[in-house]
Amino acid sequence: MMSSAVDHDDELTRARLDGDDGSTSLTVALLTPIFVVLMFAAVQAALWGHARTEARVAAKSAAVQVARQGSSADDARATAAANLADAGIDDVEILITPGDGVVVVQVSGNARGILLGTSRRVRVVEAVPVEELTER
Repeated sequence: MMSSAVDHDDELTRARLDGDDGSTSLTVALLTPIFVVLMFAAVQAALWGHARTEARVAAKSAAVQVARQGSSADDARATAAANLADAGIDDVEILITPGDGVVVVQVSGNARGILLGTSRRVRVVEAVPVEELTER
């Protein structure tokens, strides 16, 4: 009677060894790096989007300064450069072009990345019409 119980235990042990034991650990070990990479990608995309938004705001603000407030292009460029430096955008280039009834501002720079080599160039262009009083 004792022998059949031992045989039964041996069969259960063999069945467990032949089964899926450890597959959960293997799955977690394989999926964790993938999940971490996806999290980094999501955060990096958010940082790039934020940098693009900050560049757009700086360009629009500079265009409004020149077109509606009568500031010089140099003053608007300095203000935009300071705003972009605070936003974490490097190698900033700001081109302000007053034209016929419109001021066009182009801002470009490098948005920082989380990891080395993940910085990205952002470029935005904003145009604002010049508003001034005219006589009839």
